[in-house]
Parts: sequence; C-alpha cells; structure tokens
Amino acid sequence: MKEFPQDVVTAPYGTWSSPLNAAEVAAGAAPIFDAAFRGDEIFYSTKIPAEKARTGLVRTSLSHPGDSEQIIPSGFNIRSAVHEYGGASWALDQSSEVIYFVNAADQRVWQIIPGRAPHALTPDTSGRIRYGDLHMSPWGLLCVREDCRSTRRERAIVLLTKHGTTNVLSTHSHFMAWPRLSPDGSTLAFIGWEHPNMPWDGTTLWLVDVRTPAIPAVAVLSGDGIERPRRSDPGLPSPTDPGISLLQPEFTSDSSLHVISDHDGHWSLYGLDIDPVAARPLATDPRHAPAPEQIGVDRLRPVIDTGEEIGGALWQLGTRWHLNDGDEVWAHSQAATATLVRRRLTDSTAAPAPESVATDPTVTATNPAATAWETIDTTGETFGTIELLDLGRTHLLLTAKSTRRPGVLYAVDRVTGLFTEIASERLDTHQGYYSRPRVDELGGVPVVIHSPHNPRFAAPDDELPPFVVSIHGGPTGQATPEMTARTSFFTSQGIGVLEVNYGGSTGFGRAWRDRLRGQWGIVDVEDTVAAVNGLVAARLADPNRIAISGASSGGWTVLTALASTNVFACGTSYFGVTDLMRFVVDTHDFESHYIDGLVGPWPAAQDEYITRSPIRRTTDITVPVAVMQGDRDPIVPPSQAQEFVDTLELAGVEYIYRLYKGESHGFVRAETIIDSLESEFGFYVDVFGIPRAHQHG
Repeated sequence: MKEFPQDVVTAPYGTWSSPLNAAEVAAGAAPIFDAAFRGDEIFYSTKIPAEKARTGLVRTSLSHPGDSEQIIPSGFNIRSAVHEYGGASWALDQSSEVIYFVNAADQRVWQIIPGRAPHALTPDTSGRIRYGDLHMSPWGLLCVREDCRSTRRERAIVLLTKHGTTNVLSTHSHFMAWPRLSPDGSTLAFIGWEHPNMPWDGTTLWLVDVRTPAIPAVAVLSGDGIERPRRSDPGLPSPTDPGISLLQPEFTSDSSLHVISDHDGHWSLYGLDIDPVAARPLATDPRHAPAPEQIGVDRLRPVIDTGEEIGGALWQLGTRWHLNDGDEVWAHSQAATATLVRRRLTDSTAAPAPESVATDPTVTATNPAATAWETIDTTGETFGTIELLDLGRTHLLLTAKSTRRPGVLYAVDRVTGLFTEIASERLDTHQGYYSRPRVDELGGVPVVIHSPHNPRFAAPDDELPPFVVSIHGGPTGQATPEMTARTSFFTSQGIGVLEVNYGGSTGFGRAWRDRLRGQWGIVDVEDTVAAVNGLVAARLADPNRIAISGASSGGWTVLTALASTNVFACGTSYFGVTDLMRFVVDTHDFESHYIDGLVGPWPAAQDEYITRSPIRRTTDITVPVAVMQGDRDPIVPPSQAQEFVDTLELAGVEYIYRLYKGESHGFVRAETIIDSLESEFGFYVDVFGIPRAHQHG
C-alpha cells in the first residue's frame, strides 16, 4: 500500500504538509562514522538519538547484518577532542577481543572486551590530555596525543602498550596525523604541518627511525616552496604560498608506501620508494644523527589518477581515501559525484573483471606489472559521497550517500563488486518525500539543486518556488547530491534548496580551492550570487523569495552576503563567524591561523579583518536575520553571536536569536534540532509571506 493517496492537491509552495517534520528529522538521524572487520564480525560507530546523541559502538556480522548489539555501556560516549574535531576514536585489536576507544568526558583511552566492563588505559587528567587518530599495530596502539595543560598545545605521536605504557615516537611537528609503522616496526610515517598552514594547504611527510630513544627523522617530503600563482588582489596583503598537500601515508612494504599529493593540480594517489631504515646504522644520540634526506615530489610515481580528487580536507583525523592489502588498492574519487575505483597491483592476482565492473581503458599503468584502475559500479546509483573504512579478506567496508538513499554502510564483495547493506543511517518510512537532488552548473559555479518535491502536492502553474540557498561550511566543504532528511524537511513543504560549491570548495581541484585564498567574503559571495542569478534566469525560483542559510564558515558567508548584496530576502546563520579579530583570539589552536590564508596574515591585513567582518557591517543589512548558536561552542564562541545580535539591535535590523544550552559547534540534541529547524522554517514562512493558516493538511 502506498503511504500517500493517488490524488494530488494543488497548493501554493510553502503550504504543503509533510510527514518529514522536525521531530522525525531529529529522531531518525543516526550517522555512521567508522567501521572495521574482525573476522566475520563488523563493528561500526553511530549516534544514538535516544541517548542525547552519544556515539556508541555496534557489533554485527557479514553473514547476519540484521543482528546487532551495542558494545559500549550507556555511561560512555566515543569521541576524541584532538584538534577539537577529533576523529578515529576507536580501534580493534585483531589479535584479541580488546577494543580501544576514547571517552568524550575524560578523553582517556579505555579498553573493553564485549560483555565486560571497560577500564581505563591512560591516566585521568580531567580531559587535559587527549588522544585521537587511533591505529592498531602489532606493537601497540598508535595515537596522536594532545597536551592541553599549558597555553601552547603540545602534540606527539605515541605508542600505547596493552599495559598502559606510553612510548613517545615523535614530536617533530606541531600538528600530526595518520601515524603508521612499517611492517618491520622500524619506521614511523606520518603527515605533519605547521602554522599558518591548514592540512589542505601545505603538509610534510615525515619518516622517523623509531628503533632507539633518539627517534631521528630520516627523511621528509615537503611541498613548501612550490611556486603557485597567488589569487589575491594585488592591492591586498598576499597570504603565504603554502605549497602542496600530502595526505594519508600507508606502508605497502618496509621500503615503500602510498601517499596522496595534489602537486599536479588535484589530489591523486602516488607510490614512494624509500631506503629501508632497518639497514641504516642505529643513531643512539640525536646530535650525531645524519640530517634527514630531503625527498622531492619527482620521486612520487602515479598509482591511481582519475583526473578527479582522491583526497579532501582533513577536518577529522583518521579519514581515509585509499585502502590496500598488497594485492590491490581501492580509492574514493570525488568530483561533483563520488566514484569507487580499484587497481590490481600485480598481474598474478588480477582476476577477470566481472561485467558489472567497468575498466577505464584510458588509464595506463606506469608499472608494467600493474593493471589499469577500474570503476566499481554495480548499484546503478549516483553516489554523492563515499567514505572508505576498512579492507577485509573478502569485502570492503564503506559508507555511501546517494541521490536515491540516505547514508548506508555497505560491504562490497572484492570479486564481484556487489554491494551488501549492513546498516542504514535512517530507518524512517517516508523516503517518497525526500528531495531528488541533481548536479548542475549555474553562473559558472557547480551547484546541487533540490527542487520542491512532495508526492501529495503540486504548485499552481503560474507560481515560482521560494528557495533557500545553502552554504556549506569549511569553507573547504563540498555540496554533493544526497538525499538528506534536513534538506527534504524544506523541499517536502514546498521550499527548494540550492547548494553552492563556491570557490574554496573541495572536490574540484587545487585551483578552484585556491580561488578563496585571501578572498574569503568576496569570492564565496560572488559565486553564490552568480549561482542564484543563474537559478532565477532559468525560472527555477521566485527572485523575491530567496533566503540564504549556512553554518560555521557558511554562516560567515551568509552574513557577508546580506551586508554586501540585495539578492536575499533574509538569512540564517548557524554558529557563524561574525568578527575576525575576535575569532583569531578566541578560537582553538587548529584554526587560530586559518584566517592568514583566507584573508591575510595578521597584522598586515588588519584593515581587511575589520572591514570584512559582518559585525562591522550591520548597518548595511536591510533584511531580517536569524542567528542560531550553542553556548558551549569552542570554535565560534557564543560571544560572537551575542555581540552580533546586539549590533543588529542598535542598527534596527529585524532578527531572531536562539541560544541553545549545552550545544557545541554543530547541534546534536533532538530538542535543539527540532526547535532550530522549526524556527528557521517559520522564519522563512513569515518573511516570504506564506499564510500559516492556509497550510494544507
């Protein structure tokens, strides 16, 4: 039986009734973060909406994915706070039943055997020493440790034994990610970077000899000094040229590894051969250790280059874009949509490709023993995003979001390429009301269009729909074509959503990302306006009923657009940056120099910090503003929102302000999600002049 009647009601946009109400959006969200195999068992972490959205750990199996159980007791919440955004907060010991995880409340590493009570592995420091990027090795648990006991954050890569002994392996860089040990245990590889760079700007691949306490660096691959055209206005202070972004090193042998680099214009996967550290003489005194070898990018050999992005912005530690086991390598390739690709590394292991797996004939192997990479496409779906999670003996684990389904955890058969659903992020029954996203280009800007959609309703022929222009955060985020409950909450009630991949977005190559260097608040606004003008020119939206909404850095673009253009009828900022000078003082270490690249270095760009800040431009805002903020936000502190609405009050600008108790940078509590969504929708109804009394049931 269908969940909606055959008859379609004609009613104005914005008055359609929908079962996708705010409560259902909040209650049904259970995103899946990480997953890993242990034999036939599959473990994955997910939010538990009924328990204040804490992150738990679920155990199921490849053979019986419908059977599942929670492993972590209700008093624990898996979350790392390293870099504030955390990531890779748990790991499995494949040689035992032990699971290691970081508990949000105290940031200690705990260990648990399913069915037993957890116990702490690291000392209690009241959360002042944090752990993240957990990775299990034969010698113990590798972690990035962050010490917050002084004003300067100190980070190290450490190895924790099962008895709780801590061995410091490296302190070579201020920021560190992806600690990996070579198969013989002699060499540590990781990615590091320094202020003012962010990991998508310029990073260094470090190779460290860990056989002695001297821990000398033996080799580094750094992109600093690579010449790139600078995108700033010549009249403004130019941000530092960052070089190249190296990501996710993974050993393939004691003397070789795979690493991602964007030195050729987009992130691709490369191989690197290194001198075996075990063959070197031991350096027991770091003062007498030879200088590290400087490796050039010319040593990198292509492994997979799809012409798209294999890589992305490292906001959360542990993100993986490629997996390999020596026989084959799998990768996630991203452009406007996402693709799963595979390359068999030797002819001897290469089996005939099934009919459902398409081999790309245009790619030739640089290694004569290797085959061309293949596109794995057996579902017939268009994926918006893919996240690679683990490579098992027979299957690959990944999550994917598509134009047909919200997020799903899949096991992909390594022989047939067939996808088996293990778990879904949403279990509601109203997918007929979800939006139907499509990618396009408007005004020269990549966009995702979600037109109003409700199977029970149609609009009058002479009416154009209202739209909300959604600005992703980062600003290195990316809008991709995905069915989401939040977007469908608007489209199913008759308000369209336009997502804009303005300059600075990832997924479209280094040059597109670098367009925002020094131009934050300019290029992002110009691209957004160009996309909106294209939407209006195509007669897809009512030009008088267009709102703009965004979170974090997207909130900055919202407020800047309201102050510098007359395109929008109103705007909503979720925990958006309002004052650049306060931001660089109040925000956390990870982003404390982010503005150097987005606007310019301090203090040379002081005038730009002042003139571009929305808090200095409230007199230029002539339309209503909605501000949503959490009172425990360490990234954009609530003082920014409060001072901004105070200036709106003084300027006589109409606004609504919601301050949510206990919320941080991104809302997780069901009651907050419900109130903020209903407030935002009601705000648009009022501004657009949609009569509430005439909404149809």
